Amino acid sequence: MTRIRIFLCTCRRPQLLRRALASLLAQTFTDWICELHNDAPDDDVPRAILAELAPADPRFSYVAHDRNWGAVATFNHAYAGGPEPFASLLEDDNWWDPTFLAAALQTLDQHPAASLVWANMKLWQEKSDGTWTDTGATIWARPTGSDAPVIAFHPPELLQAFDALHSNGAMVFRPHTFRPKQVSPALPFSIIEPARERAAKGPLLLLTAPLAHFALTLATARDADPARWLQAKLLVAASFFQHVPVPPAAYADLWARRRAQRPRDTGLFFCLALALRNPHLLRPARLGDWIHFFLSAVRHPLRLARGLRFRREQPEAWAWFVAQTRDHGARPAHATVLAKHPP
Repeated sequence: MTRIRIFLCTCRRPQLLRRALASLLAQTFTDWICELHNDAPDDDVPRAILAELAPADPRFSYVAHDRNWGAVATFNHAYAGGPEPFASLLEDDNWWDPTFLAAALQTLDQHPAASLVWANMKLWQEKSDGTWTDTGATIWARPTGSDAPVIAFHPPELLQAFDALHSNGAMVFRPHTFRPKQVSPALPFSIIEPARERAAKGPLLLLTAPLAHFALTLATARDADPARWLQAKLLVAASFFQHVPVPPAAYADLWARRRAQRPRDTGLFFCLALALRNPHLLRPARLGDWIHFFLSAVRHPLRLARGLRFRREQPEAWAWFVAQTRDHGARPAHATVLAKHPP
């Protein structure tokens, strides 16, 4: 049996599709099959690109959607996997180094209990003229004094209170190790990575070498409505802090890291304290944090008020996060690595 099924997803980005497809064809590991999903029913350009770059390659199947599925439904299809033991998702705006699949599969073979492995990614910035610039940064910085090729995370991890550990565009996973196969279609797209990760069983493995590339596109999946973006962040964080024991000493470090962000993001802790009625979350706050939050609340009272209604306005999404977080049990949060570059 073929070892891995690749789900290559595209929607009206022919130049990006060419780059992603070329990176798949260049893999040193070749025992794969690929479903190329076109989510633009009236655009047949992806079929022509496939015929040009991989003529008569039997490993490919072309799936033209009869309607626009949207990102969540398309990713749900990918995470359901196929009969193969492994699967991977390649979005058209990301691309892989030639050894990515070989390294990822070797790592999973060495760690049979792991749900998924993902690689560090180089960050590329899109320019208005369509060119790309290497920022020189990666999503993960190698921990000081460490040359470990693999870092194992054992959820719950403190970073999962705010973000996903893994990157959709640079991972290989075992489809059977996710409790539910699908995330709720009500989830905002910007947080489906942390949502899906909450459903994973077993350790999560990071290849510290940058074997893939993340595209910082001019268009973003982040909700343009700041109140809904605040709701999305609170769905992730509130479900975590409500159900996962956090060591008291860890709060000061979490505050320090969000205080160092630009722009400062300590206001999220005030929102969490209000939403969860937990004043202990505010113990590490400094005077500058209080002033920053109150000024923001005065300037944007409606955004704050609506953001705090995240459970009422998005009950299905809240129920999803709570259910998956509870399944981790009452294990205290780990702090394996706390430094991640937010792409």
